[in-house]
Amino acid sequence: MTMYNIEYFLEPTKENFHTLRVIGEDGNTKYIHSKYYPTREASYLKDIVNPEKYDVLIILGIGLGYHLDYLTEIIHSFTHIICIDIHDYLINACIPEHIHLLLQNPAIETLIIDPLMPEQLYKMIPINCRKGIQVIDHQASFTAFPSAFASIKNIVQQIIQKSLSNQLTSNYFAARYCKNAIINIPALPTCYPVMKFNNIHQNIPCIIVAPGPSLEESLPLLYKNQNKVYIISVDSAVKVLSSYGIEPDYIIAIDPQPIVYAHLFGVHHHATIISMLTAHPAVFSSPVIVSLNTHPLCQLIEQVFPATIGSIDSKTGSVLGDAVSFAQFSGFSPIGIAGADFSFPHFITYARSTEYHYRYEAAHTRLSPIETSNMQYIFHASKGTLVEQRYSRKVFVQYRNAIDALINTTTTYQINVSGLQLKNAVPLSTEDFFTLPTIIQYHKKLSPQALKQPLDIHWERLYSYLHNDSIFNELLKASKVGDSYASQLKLLLKLLLQKR
Repeated sequence: MTMYNIEYFLEPTKENFHTLRVIGEDGNTKYIHSKYYPTREASYLKDIVNPEKYDVLIILGIGLGYHLDYLTEIIHSFTHIICIDIHDYLINACIPEHIHLLLQNPAIETLIIDPLMPEQLYKMIPINCRKGIQVIDHQASFTAFPSAFASIKNIVQQIIQKSLSNQLTSNYFAARYCKNAIINIPALPTCYPVMKFNNIHQNIPCIIVAPGPSLEESLPLLYKNQNKVYIISVDSAVKVLSSYGIEPDYIIAIDPQPIVYAHLFGVHHHATIISMLTAHPAVFSSPVIVSLNTHPLCQLIEQVFPATIGSIDSKTGSVLGDAVSFAQFSGFSPIGIAGADFSFPHFITYARSTEYHYRYEAAHTRLSPIETSNMQYIFHASKGTLVEQRYSRKVFVQYRNAIDALINTTTTYQINVSGLQLKNAVPLSTEDFFTLPTIIQYHKKLSPQALKQPLDIHWERLYSYLHNDSIFNELLKASKVGDSYASQLKLLLKLLLQKR
């Protein structure tokens, strides 16, 4: 039931079907369909929709569905069709039976969105396209409710941009992801399944640490109170914590590239690493808490060993998102998020002592001081993009919005907000966070030893599946691995099988 107040009327036409009249945003009467002959809108999409170029179709504005009639002819041409509106007008509406059946077709997903909360779309639109995504506006719906549909369209465009960006990244790293997963399989029997951590830290306070510039202000109090909260660090923040003598309890490391060496190794810590099967094999040099993601090889593992490993994949495309997902999955409450700036506040890139900061220091010269390097990086990375008067990157904004949609508790706090604010997290100073009653009363205890039970799976069974050429070829295809890399991965698999 939408909270958005819409006054509408179903009126008869000369065709014995209803048309739709609404009171628009400006207070005036608007017709969403023809007043007399609404079925004549059947060809509305005919010259607009392009199934040859796109395989995902999103239509903004459903009304009574007359303009969707043409979808009946082309529905098979799309892998996904999503129709979005701000109210369900079809209850008690008299429309042609074939349109009614069309809207009930399982190939078409209809979403009724409260335009006061368009961010709910982040959780509702999973997009996986091969060719492209086409968005079509129903002009009459936009004319009646311009700001409502504009806010929805803005969110849809953000989702599409993030989806395409993720796909480009996935395609670029496809071979690396697959290679990492194949190499990491033998380590699985020594790892701990993340599913064992579900609600294991119920109502225990934690703080998630990211490497943004605002983190530095929190470090003195975090050092003083590290026995009062569990500390979940993203890999790139570990060196910052180490420089202050702060020991994290968990480290999230999911990067498929060798940068994990620079973030984690050479830093003394006792924390348990939480990782994905597609992470760089260096992460799996010691037992980790392993989680599955959407990679086809992970899906195969889930089929072979169902309900054995589990997942905290946030689908946000960011390690911080996975850290938030793990904190919620484990039952932590309250949850603090420090160093999450999603921008470059005060023209600073990252907190000092991060690997990224060290790299800028290494480039420091008399002619190009570190401040100049920072500014050059900020302007290059942001391309001049200003969000809420702060320089940011489009991908940072996408991460912020996706994590916002992920947060599902009123006891999540964003600490020392100096960058972009999370709408669903309460802004709080470090001092106020550590004086919350639940934190004052808590003293950190060791994790139950029961969690240290490794996976009871036999990785040879997985390799026996992969040894089947048809299965392996299908896996490579689903993983979007090009032919140039396929032969290398087959050779890698053969070598691993010989070592078995």
